[in-house]
Amino acid sequence: MSPARRGVALALLAGAIAAPGAVSPARALNEDVMRNILSPVLLAENLAAVCGRFDAGFARAAGGRDGDAGRVLAHMKDEILATMTRDEAAPIVTSAAGAARAIGLGLIRALAGGTVEAQETRMRRLCAETARPFVKGVVDNHDERHEFFEQMLKDARHG
Repeated sequence: MSPARRGVALALLAGAIAAPGAVSPARALNEDVMRNILSPVLLAENLAAVCGRFDAGFARAAGGRDGDAGRVLAHMKDEILATMTRDEAAPIVTSAAGAARAIGLGLIRALAGGTVEAQETRMRRLCAETARPFVKGVVDNHDERHEFFEQMLKDARHG
């Protein structure tokens, strides 16, 4: 599977894991959609943080026109959270963060075993071949399709 397809698969998996329940009809916010929007951003943040420890240029290389990956992903997270009240955001962030953490840890744990050097080599390869294309894809998608991103948030807000 190509790195780009692996990145798309990770995003879909993050969204699927983060969307466990139905939306209450009394709420004007579609929680499942918000989880599906937020979880890939949080997964990208987690991967960027881990891979930045192995590659000092990771955030810059995975960044976009508005800055390095950390800056763009933080901006995206802020945009998402700005559409919700604190009470609405709490369960969504908890669920999306849990999904992102589970996927990230699963990727890293799959590399365990062997010498420290062998693990570091596998981790560097994961960062270069899987994490960077995924993070870059999340950032580029936001840069290139910002109006669509805003419309998704608006649609999630109004059902």
